[in-house]
Amino acid sequence: MFSKIEVNGPQRHPLYAQLIAARPETIAPENSVFAERMASKGRAAKEYGDVLWNFEKFIIDRDGQVVGRFSPDMEPNDPCLLACIGKALGK
Repeated sequence: MFSKIEVNGPQRHPLYAQLIAARPETIAPENSVFAERMASKGRAAKEYGDVLWNFEKFIIDRDGQVVGRFSPDMEPNDPCLLACIGKALGK
């Protein structure tokens, strides 16, 4: 349950393969420079859809559908994230 898994690359865990296939792009805060900052540190995405860092958020609704994906720098109280969660819970 607590073993390390791969979220990117050829050994990507099947759960993350499904999550990323459903939502390959993240929603980021306005004027976010997170991806550029990661690239400047040699941590750029190698493939389209790669998870960039911890705290990337996938929102899954009651039917098991991935309805949102948010960048690690999206604050938990961001209205966009809260609206997505509210919509997912409201189904």
